[in-house]
Amino acid sequence: MPTFKQRVEKFSAQQLLRAGVPEKAIPESLKKTGRGMILASVMLVVPLLLAEGIPLPVIIVMQLGYAALLCLGIILAFDDDKPSR
Repeated sequence: MPTFKQRVEKFSAQQLLRAGVPEKAIPESLKKTGRGMILASVMLVVPLLLAEGIPLPVIIVMQLGYAALLCLGIILAFDDDKPSR
């Protein structure tokens, strides 16, 4: 049974292949996508820090979006594989 990380990487790789990314460039594109997701997650927190009077459901959705983007971005951006020597 594949782990959550394997599922996320497989799904992301399929989406990149559909977008026309060459198969050789998939690992580097996954890392770039992960870094972009981490940066995009910050964009969901900034309005919560600057604005007042935001309705509670909007706050909850923005916080859940932040958590999801950050977690998925970390999974994609960082490899836990040790480089071969």
